[in-house]
Amino acid sequence: MTEARKRRRRDQRDANPPPMQLTDRDKAIVEAVYQYRVLRQDQVQALFFGSQAAAQRRLAHLYHHGFLERQFLLVKGGMMNSQILYLLDRRGEELLRAEGELDDIQWKRSDNQVGQEFLEHTLAINDFRVNVTLACRQLGYELLNWHPESQLKQDYDRVTVRNPRGRSREIPIVPDSYFALQTPRGRTHFFLELDRGKMTTKRFQNKIEGYLAYYQTGAYQERYGARSLRVLTVALGEKRLENLKSVTEQAGGKTWFWFGVLSQLTPENVLSAPVWLVAGDRSVLPLVEPL
Repeated sequence: MTEARKRRRRDQRDANPPPMQLTDRDKAIVEAVYQYRVLRQDQVQALFFGSQAAAQRRLAHLYHHGFLERQFLLVKGGMMNSQILYLLDRRGEELLRAEGELDDIQWKRSDNQVGQEFLEHTLAINDFRVNVTLACRQLGYELLNWHPESQLKQDYDRVTVRNPRGRSREIPIVPDSYFALQTPRGRTHFFLELDRGKMTTKRFQNKIEGYLAYYQTGAYQERYGARSLRVLTVALGEKRLENLKSVTEQAGGKTWFWFGVLSQLTPENVLSAPVWLVAGDRSVLPLVEPL
């Protein structure tokens, strides 16, 4: 096999890559990959580039120079048919530490040893997160923060819920993400549940009951310093979405439980267009009402 042939393998670094000069955009890409944990090439393109060719070229430089690692989803046809996934690598961590703009960087190489289920779930969450990020840019809103599940799991609350027979059980409050927006209507806070159809409806009902108790007991307000809250459930299909909405309503969930289909959400509509269903209602509403 020739040296040129070896360089064409997408899972193998060039032993002698051409020199590169790090740009501010390169640094921002490395930071985003760290914060999102894993990004597909098209997600990086949406956040930072106007063309696929430019994104592909720059990401290749960051990979071959050791700032980012590549992984691939298991898809029919093998690695060549999978979009490239990018995760942080050693030189990327060193760059972030040297820049000093992030507090308490927590990364080790073993963090990249993740399975397909984790990758698929995280990429779906990141599809939604990218849409929200781009929507904020377009509308002039501020995405104040975004805390992923891995961060929320480090320190989370539990609530006690009692069934009609008086039996109690503890429910951990660990959404897939928590984020807050600053809009012309003020500050709004959200929990995100990204449903890929793997969770039983019973477990989902437990989550809803947990969120209700979390808010009603005041524990949510104490933890997040806010009264406003909406729990967003984003599903992969309409039938599953309707099922989860029905489960939520049966559990007593209403006005602050919202539902959307991932494939129908875009930067143009995710915040400002009537694409969301609300528990206890049949109409579709925008997440942020225009002034």
